[in-house]
Amino acid sequence: MTTTHAPKILFVDDIPALCEEMVTTLRGEQLDADSNLSPLAAIPEIVQGKYDLVITGLVIAELGGFEIIRRIRGAGCRTPIIMITGFGTEQSAIEAARLGVADYLTKPIERKELIARVKRVLKQYATPQTEQPGSLVRMISGDPKMNEIFEKVKTIAPTDSRVLILGETGCGKQLLAHAIHQQSQRKQEPYVEVNCAAIPANLLESELFGHEEGSFTGATKRRVGRFETAGQGTIFLDEIGELGFDLQSKLLHVLDNGKFTRVGGNKELRSSARLVSATNRDLMKEVELGRFRADLYYRLNVISIELPPLRRRPGDIGLLAQHFINQFVPKGSQPPTFTPSTVEVLRRYPWPGNVRELQNVAEQLAVLNRGPRIEATDLPSRILQARPVETISPTAQRQVQLGFRKAKDQFEKEYLLTIIQQANGNLAEAARLAEMDRGQFYRLAKRHGLTTNTDS
Repeated sequence: MTTTHAPKILFVDDIPALCEEMVTTLRGEQLDADSNLSPLAAIPEIVQGKYDLVITGLVIAELGGFEIIRRIRGAGCRTPIIMITGFGTEQSAIEAARLGVADYLTKPIERKELIARVKRVLKQYATPQTEQPGSLVRMISGDPKMNEIFEKVKTIAPTDSRVLILGETGCGKQLLAHAIHQQSQRKQEPYVEVNCAAIPANLLESELFGHEEGSFTGATKRRVGRFETAGQGTIFLDEIGELGFDLQSKLLHVLDNGKFTRVGGNKELRSSARLVSATNRDLMKEVELGRFRADLYYRLNVISIELPPLRRRPGDIGLLAQHFINQFVPKGSQPPTFTPSTVEVLRRYPWPGNVRELQNVAEQLAVLNRGPRIEATDLPSRILQARPVETISPTAQRQVQLGFRKAKDQFEKEYLLTIIQQANGNLAEAARLAEMDRGQFYRLAKRHGLTTNTDS
């Protein structure tokens, strides 16, 4: 919420007289208040961010107060909510707190107390920033890891350091690069993108550095390259792992001294642009395989940022899906909201195409869906039929990077060590716990160097 407008408050309940009384009370304190008798009609407006505070009743015929909150939160909306009820119980208060309700009031409510509570919540959730917490230019997230990345970007963006962005295809590397430029001192200068994988290798040098007329067949006039166009701004080289070895050498020369020449030219030009690069490859592995220059890698990797894939931040899936739906619905139409069960189905899908795939699905749903809610049955069949995402432990992630024999040996050693520790160093007891023959267990422990403690 911003401080550039008077806070807008919405009261949701199905009792007309109560709605009228509440709005009159709030407006009497110069608060911009409105009411809605239909929760299903109110939720899309709330999710779009039209209100700075929502007050809702608990018992509503069309949709109960807790379900209203679940749908709002399930859509990724963090607007503060106050719940009012005439049937207050300890259990309902606990549930309200669990759902993140900002305040919980039971009737009868004194007018002064109501106003005081409303103003306290508005003050508590007010923020002077124009950006919402957990946002960065055109990126939003509720994931702690992503928010750490956003804060890191805000720290490094004002510097001139080169940045290497790592991550799977479609996870937002392009958006993050643009955000770095927008947060930097160079934001008034050009921002130039080059997708190194989308341009034929024989044309990429000309694309980057330009060429002179007649320098090769088809060069009918001089061309200004992307480094020259970037000037003192930012140049973003996406999929930099696709550069050929020859072009890597020429890029290294530019990074070393800022100098380059157009293809077929003799005039030395200078580049003052900041370089941000990205790749979905493991560049260190490419270096080890001799496909990427080590000296170039270290010049690119001054500061590295690794974006997690969407399946590793399931809490963002509902938030982003609703964000994209809001963008794609026709102007003037109310965007549909995702039911909690639909969000759960979306979270179980592995999203191999990451955020880009989710954006495409949201656009499809915005075009085809005409109801106020998106049910699980509205989702594409590949999502409904997908196997749930399996969480891989850090140990397993390390092991799958090893060969089978090394992974097996590592597992055996860790398993034996754990069992021996549980048996307080008694190998006979450890063998019993492992359901193994004592001699076999001893030989295996000895092979892994775990028999320094005497068997007791």
